[in-house]
Amino acid sequence: MDLSSFTEAQLRTWAPGPETALTIGVFDGVHLGHQALVRRVADEAKKRALSPGVVTLHPHPITVLRPETAPSYLTSLDDRIALIRSAGAAWVLPLTFTSEVAELTCEELVRAFVEFLRMRLIVLGPDARFGRGAPKDTAERVKRLGEELGFEVMQLEPLMHDHERYSSTAVRNALAAGDMTRVTALLGRAYRLAGPVVKGFERGRTIGFPTANISVAAEWAWPALGVYATRAHVAGLTLPGATNIGRRPTFDAGHVSIETHLIDYEGEIYGERLELEL
Repeated sequence: MDLSSFTEAQLRTWAPGPETALTIGVFDGVHLGHQALVRRVADEAKKRALSPGVVTLHPHPITVLRPETAPSYLTSLDDRIALIRSAGAAWVLPLTFTSEVAELTCEELVRAFVEFLRMRLIVLGPDARFGRGAPKDTAERVKRLGEELGFEVMQLEPLMHDHERYSSTAVRNALAAGDMTRVTALLGRAYRLAGPVVKGFERGRTIGFPTANISVAAEWAWPALGVYATRAHVAGLTLPGATNIGRRPTFDAGHVSIETHLIDYEGEIYGERLELEL
């Protein structure tokens, strides 16, 4: 097994202690399909007196392997971990995906889980593909290894929504189309964007509609340009809002911005973290 010292250290550090049941994937967005997978791990672990967990890869493997085609993120790593835990995982191991990890075969990764995480059950998603080259026969390889090393392997059937598989790609496509109803249906919750409130042009104040401008990194998935009814969380308050994602059509400033009019609120919130539910 040719683990880098860094990867081995991560596995040793995060080893939960008891024997484990786990699944592995990116889990960006933690949509309803992901949640069902985590719940299944938790349910099967309980039957076997195992500790249920998730190995989540971060950054996204495509960011390392083909950065020019890397997908936008739906959740931060911290939010991803919290959502996975809320779905039933007792522990979450954020495994740093590096070029060295990319060279490990699925067999080498699974052997590491057996050795360092004391894995006794692995539950695979319907499209499970991991290890060098992301082989299409990942599930078959893992099952053969399970017979050799004595751990159980389960694979779930696809979970569908409106004739489409739940997937992070489906969420990104719905966001790009501005279909927030579909986004909510896929995630099982409202989509969130968050960032610090920054200075804008402040010209909204002159027409009676002051707006809060937030700075959101370009690596996050944004909804289509448009105006959205939102719920804003800021400074301990939850407020209704109207959010424009666009190119400042009133003033034609030329760049995409996220501006929210907080209804019936006139306080000073510059520098505060503002979280929007769309």
